[in-house]
Amino acid sequence: MTRPDRLQKLTAVLLAAGGSSRMGRPKQLLRIEDEALVTRMARRLIGLKPRSVMVVTGSDWQAVNDQLDGLPIQIVHNPRWEEGMASSLAAGVKNLPAEIEGVLIMLCDQWRVGLADLQELVQAWTTDISHIAAACWHDEGRQVIGPPAIIPQALFEELTALKGDRGARLVIENHRKCATFVAMNNARFDLDKPADLEEFLT
Repeated sequence: MTRPDRLQKLTAVLLAAGGSSRMGRPKQLLRIEDEALVTRMARRLIGLKPRSVMVVTGSDWQAVNDQLDGLPIQIVHNPRWEEGMASSLAAGVKNLPAEIEGVLIMLCDQWRVGLADLQELVQAWTTDISHIAAACWHDEGRQVIGPPAIIPQALFEELTALKGDRGARLVIENHRKCATFVAMNNARFDLDKPADLEEFLT
């Protein structure tokens, strides 16, 4: 069972700044069960009960902010979102509270990741909060690693140094020896193009 004091050392950051160019419309604002996707995923992170939850916005930020109104979260706007995911990740990390020892990074369109998945990830991290805990899954016979992932404080500087469309996966790859991987098939599903949306809505 996850110790509550360890959760108080964790901030969850939801990346919701992308322009959704391949989807053709803002995926953050897609509706599911009469709720915007960004709202749904923010609530999921709130349910985890970390120290704090942050949402990084960019494209369509005013509309996204409206969907988050009233939630107990911090919103960080990234005016450089068009430079790629790395700029949004850096914006989130640079706004973390000083006492935080880990950051849980999640993408807004990982719609199948549930609270139980996140709790398992946190459980893996709390066994050694100096290590990475990251999701892994199999795709066409090969292992894939990536978010959601918890990155320890010692690697925050590496996260902020990323450029372009690079995300936390590169940092995880560079530190595999100090990473715990949690099997999470739900993490392999995202919303990238209209065909993904059809599955999302069925």
